[in-house]
Amino acid sequence: MDIHITLQEVCSHTGLSRETVIDIVDHGIVEPQGEAPEQWLFDDQCLCIVQRARRLHQDLELNWQGIALVIELLEQRDRLISENEALLRRLQRFDSHQP
Repeated sequence: MDIHITLQEVCSHTGLSRETVIDIVDHGIVEPQGEAPEQWLFDDQCLCIVQRARRLHQDLELNWQGIALVIELLEQRDRLISENEALLRRLQRFDSHQP
């Protein structure tokens, strides 16, 4: 089941202003569905990313452009870790067939 929340709900859940969430979207950190802010719908994954962006902004005082890069690199790292784990499992199956 997909959960969709509005811009106002994102602001309420994260404590961020409407303008700040719009900045986050403008920097490509998240991509809501809908053409205009009044029509935007965010899924639950977007909400998690916005919360992560808020923490990076507060804790490390990064600008939104820097946060976009950090989040992209973290997501790439997570994908690489998953791929590596899958390859290791395949290799272990191969090794277990060796005499």
